Amino acid sequence: MKILLTLWLCLIANIAWADNAVTIESEQMIVDHLHSQVEFKGGVHLVRGNFDLRCDRLLAYYQNNELQRAKAFGRVRMQQGDKRGASKQATYNKKDNILILIGQASIEDSDGVIRGEKIIHNIKTDHTQVIQGKGERVRMRIESEDSLEKKP
Repeated sequence: MKILLTLWLCLIANIAWADNAVTIESEQMIVDHLHSQVEFKGGVHLVRGNFDLRCDRLLAYYQNNELQRAKAFGRVRMQQGDKRGASKQATYNKKDNILILIGQASIEDSDGVIRGEKIIHNIKTDHTQVIQGKGERVRMRIESEDSLEKKP
């Protein structure tokens, strides 16, 4: 499961924010050249290859026409193949190579699911931390070959 999670988080960061073409659609776009920022609002849909991100609002910060960091807000949903992620908010920082899912965060695929209030993944060090709110516990479910065979 750790390998699966790590590979998927690396793919999310590399696919969503690499130098290759990214298509973003939304109901509204506001460009702030002074602060090198672009804001997308309303039904935001980002696609690059087979990576798909949907959210209510996306802030992208750039320097020299290259994305430096991004923040997704409201009903954040990510998908790549059978791998899915969800949270209320997500941030990516290229400099630190960190992807953070915040607020009812989850990552799942056919092998299992990880849930927590916050999932922090350092792409550079390959370190993932799952944090839960006060009085709550982190949850991880791993599907085994046996349990998959028993499903109807």
